[in-house]
Amino acid sequence: MTEQIAEHYERVAATYNDHWTYDPDYVRQLAHAMSDALRLTRSDAIADIGCGTGLYTRHIADDVRPTRPVLCVDPVSAMLDQLPRSPALQPLHASAEDLASGRVALPESAPLDAMIIKESIHHMTDRRGTLEGLVRLLSRHGRILVVMLPTAIHHPLFRAAHERFEELQPDPADIQEIVSAAGLRASVSQRTFHVAIERERYVRMLEARYMSVLGEFSDEELEEGIAQFRRSYRDTPVLRFEDHFAFVKGWVPGRPPA
Repeated sequence: MTEQIAEHYERVAATYNDHWTYDPDYVRQLAHAMSDALRLTRSDAIADIGCGTGLYTRHIADDVRPTRPVLCVDPVSAMLDQLPRSPALQPLHASAEDLASGRVALPESAPLDAMIIKESIHHMTDRRGTLEGLVRLLSRHGRILVVMLPTAIHHPLFRAAHERFEELQPDPADIQEIVSAAGLRASVSQRTFHVAIERERYVRMLEARYMSVLGEFSDEELEEGIAQFRRSYRDTPVLRFEDHFAFVKGWVPGRPPA
């Protein structure tokens, strides 16, 4: 993660969860989809790499009720500060690169059975090296799930934000290849979630830079983009769009695919 991205998350941490309260079912459904994709069980040692505020992690813990706390890993202390104080969640201030390289050790010597990387793969500066290092932390029953947006999205952003997103977002097929090259069996599938949100609430989300790509723009550029957005959606009081995700799964050979 670059210093610029870390600063972005430091700024948005305090209000990050507020952006998603318009539809708590969205969060629950996506969290359940991740639990289901990995076939998580109570006995699994689970880590959420790049967990942020634990917005999804807490629902995964509620779903699975693991016998050990879910390891919540994030390099931005302000995000971890928003993590609920719960015996089911164990914070660890570290980046994916820290764990992969061994600069930060797992709190327990036992390997991980399941690892979730949700919407943070694009922040890794060395995706191949980092994923290879993370795979080495998996048990013989280990599996990994990378949840990511496709290279083009249907979010009602302004034109420059769409263009910048497409420049930065990695291709899920490339991530599948990296996971496979790291020694895992790998697959990729698509999941779709329907979103409905009031236009003015979405404007406030844009103003707060709710997506990290919005941190790429200056205040003046963002203001211009929001003005463009308002013109485009002036007759649409409720925005409706589909949120598509790629689920890139990897599992240790010999284990049936999740």
